[in-house]
Amino acid sequence: MPQYEASLSPASRQGCRRAIAKLAMAYPSAKVSDIEAEARLEIYADALDDVPGDVLAAACAAALRESRFFPTPAEIRERCGMLARRKWELSKIRALVATHDRMWRPDPAPLSAKEAAEVSEIAARFKTDDQTAEAKAA
Repeated sequence: MPQYEASLSPASRQGCRRAIAKLAMAYPSAKVSDIEAEARLEIYADALDDVPGDVLAAACAAALRESRFFPTPAEIRERCGMLARRKWELSKIRALVATHDRMWRPDPAPLSAKEAAEVSEIAARFKTDDQTAEAKAA
């Protein structure tokens, strides 16, 4: 489970900025100052700072294939379907672990020789009863 939780770790700030900058290079842009470009990059990084790096990269690649214009942070986020699936899968894993922890009981102590003999005796009686019932039915 720790590895799965790690797959939900957000991209580093630098990784997020790199993905957005790479996406921006594919679209023609209006002439903007370096300050404005940096501010826009920060806005996108802030808006997408909770998305894991691989999910963000896949969303940016999808936007590059599907968008005619540079996507907004919301449009990039819409392409982060893997993130929702991972969160759902992690919640299922946690529920299964919680159910296991709640219901698990240690194996009981092994039967003593006397208890094992009693169980065998009871099982033999059931077997005899079943054979008698089959004989009557035939």
